[in-house]
Amino acid sequence: MTDDAGAPDTGRGHQNAPRRWEIRTAWLLRLVILSTATAHLVQGKYLYALLCFVVILVVVTPPLLARTSRANMPLELELAALWGAVSDMSLGRLAGLYAGTLWFDKVLHFGNSVLLSFLAFLIVYALRFTGRLRASSLVCGIGIVLLSLGVGALWEITEYAVDLAFKEGAQGSPAMNPLDDTMWDLILDGAGGVLGALLGSAYMGWSRRSADRIEGFAKLVLGEVDG
Repeated sequence: MTDDAGAPDTGRGHQNAPRRWEIRTAWLLRLVILSTATAHLVQGKYLYALLCFVVILVVVTPPLLARTSRANMPLELELAALWGAVSDMSLGRLAGLYAGTLWFDKVLHFGNSVLLSFLAFLIVYALRFTGRLRASSLVCGIGIVLLSLGVGALWEITEYAVDLAFKEGAQGSPAMNPLDDTMWDLILDGAGGVLGALLGSAYMGWSRRSADRIEGFAKLVLGEVDG
């Protein structure tokens, strides 16, 4: 039996194939994001709608770049990215949990930072596996935490710009003024970055199935680019 490229199927690809519930969950989250984008467009929230479409674009970009459906990102990465978007755009902004729940913003900042640093770890893992990155684990870990803080800071700047331009009230919370809210968000971003890097290392050591997916994805994409 062969795959779509004509390569023999040794059975390992079947073993590492996404489970049915994973595929269904991914499709459900995609539909939620598209529905959320539509709702934001109807409400005139064009920036939020654009961010939803960006998430979908990120999901479909890898196979487009590699020119093969076999090079889609590992499903763990897609589920994490989609869930982060659903939490922010669908639950936080569309459903109003940011304004109506005191702790939601902080839990989301911490959780998204864990997800981001976890994804960053998987990327670093793939680059080190293929020999494209030569750095110690300590340097990589520090880089992942700094990336999480940097993305968190960029998000706070974006919220500030949105408030100035569109009067959205993105900064601040029901219990905090904008400055305190921003500082606690950044503190949670850093803490989430540390936890995510540690969880990523533990997860890749525990899940051989996921490690095989990441390694296969990296070899396929880099092989397509080099070729």
